[in-house]
Amino acid sequence: MDCSRPRRLSRPPKHRKPGEENPLDEPLKFGKRALQTLNPTEDNLKPEEMIGRTFLMPPTADGSRHRAKIMESVRDMKDKAHQDPAYIKFKCLVNNDFEEVVAYNDLVNFIEKDTTWEGVWTFEKILSHKKVRKGDKDCRGAGTNCLVLWSTGEQTWEPLYDRSGKSGLWIDDPVTVAIYACDNGLLDEPGWKLPGLKKIAKTQKKLICMANKAKLHSFRSKPIYMYGFQVPRNHTEALELDRVNGNTMWIDAEMTELNQIDKYKSFIDKGVGFNPGSDYKRIRVHMVHAVKHDGQHKARLVAGGHLTETPIDSVYSSVVSLRGARLLAFIGELNGLKIWSTDIGNAYLEMYTKEKVYVIAGPEFGDREGHVLITSKALCGLHSSGLRWSERRADVLREMGFFTSHCEKDIWMRDKGDHYVYIAVCVDDLMIASKDPDSIIKMLMEKCQFKLKGTGPTKFHLGCDFFRDEEGALCYAPKKYIEKILENYRRIFGTWPKPATSPLTTGDHPELDTSELLNKDDQRVYQSLIGALQWVI
Repeated sequence: MDCSRPRRLSRPPKHRKPGEENPLDEPLKFGKRALQTLNPTEDNLKPEEMIGRTFLMPPTADGSRHRAKIMESVRDMKDKAHQDPAYIKFKCLVNNDFEEVVAYNDLVNFIEKDTTWEGVWTFEKILSHKKVRKGDKDCRGAGTNCLVLWSTGEQTWEPLYDRSGKSGLWIDDPVTVAIYACDNGLLDEPGWKLPGLKKIAKTQKKLICMANKAKLHSFRSKPIYMYGFQVPRNHTEALELDRVNGNTMWIDAEMTELNQIDKYKSFIDKGVGFNPGSDYKRIRVHMVHAVKHDGQHKARLVAGGHLTETPIDSVYSSVVSLRGARLLAFIGELNGLKIWSTDIGNAYLEMYTKEKVYVIAGPEFGDREGHVLITSKALCGLHSSGLRWSERRADVLREMGFFTSHCEKDIWMRDKGDHYVYIAVCVDDLMIASKDPDSIIKMLMEKCQFKLKGTGPTKFHLGCDFFRDEEGALCYAPKKYIEKILENYRRIFGTWPKPATSPLTTGDHPELDTSELLNKDDQRVYQSLIGALQWVI
């Protein structure tokens, strides 16, 4: 079964004339390279939104890859230069060293390719090595340079060590150096007889254990990138990134989140030194930062619900199944209904919590640092927040005349006489099938006072892309999700998965397999891969 192939839901009239060319099919030029822009401007990134982003440059002749930062725009003063973003070029700082001028469409392509990665900047492995002599332009104090692959996709030549032996790859990450030396038989080669190298590589188990520790250290300390922007791990790092970038985007995002928290009266401020009593449990809260595809910086205050005991009563809150969402889209398209999606902002804060918890405000709370804050609303992270929101959402839909489907209780229906209106709910995400979805949106906003975002015809929902083919038929396929799991596979195993036409290999007999069982870490990797494939199917 080819899961990447779009599935057609209907066949409305064609939109594009037969034989009509796509102007975006023409290859673009980057220096002396011809590059094909696969996804040029579907996210409608405005030129002014490009400034400050980073992206991964194409590899150079020696295999190096560097991350570039977009500094400023340079407009081409030809015709249409002010109307069409494609005519705009940008100055980009590469490797903090030199500038490169890159066209708008190329930048969009690079940024889109970079968004599939959500990991961290880690020293992943050594790809190659070469001898360098003193006086060579590539010599940085050592006789051996190594081509290093970073988890961001960058590839750079780094010295194995300097003459003093106080810096270089051997000092920064001896485990990765030992792995490369073992795999390539270099332990007794000149330039690789480093003190302790053989000892580190003596046993495979010790090597793997040290490698896992090194990766954990990298995970906790290296930069995170999302959509070309570095993302902070905490409030302190957010302050530092704003200082380095010369703006206040991350602090503004935190202030926006705290303003919403205050607007919903999520905490009861008891000042400094207040004792809530033994009935209340002290927990922690922290900011989670992220960047959306349009470059918007977001921050979310999350409670440490793991510090509280699990409630005796059930806190289960169901969501619509993938099958249910697809059936809704099919029924809507079959009956000429419009398929829209929307997201209810700060949904959990619509409800009060029954959990007795409090926090001591941290530095992100500004003047309130050190104050005792009693939690009154259902913050993200608390055990019962999902159930509290589910109850509120159900009451609202009943008031609007909807009732649950016998087939699936998270698909709500309303009889309009000649047709039904449908709403599929997944926490705070709604998919609506209606002849007039705008009237439902207005009722949710005006009567229920919900703050909606991302409202409009469905393009991406629950990990699946919704789009029209060349004949105008509504299709769905998890394109972006498949790209992401393929990239995750490559990051884990260092290579792309091999194509297969069947889940089982010809002549495979798993019942005769006598190989060793996977350890706990590998079991989690295997389960993650299987789970991802199940979601795709």
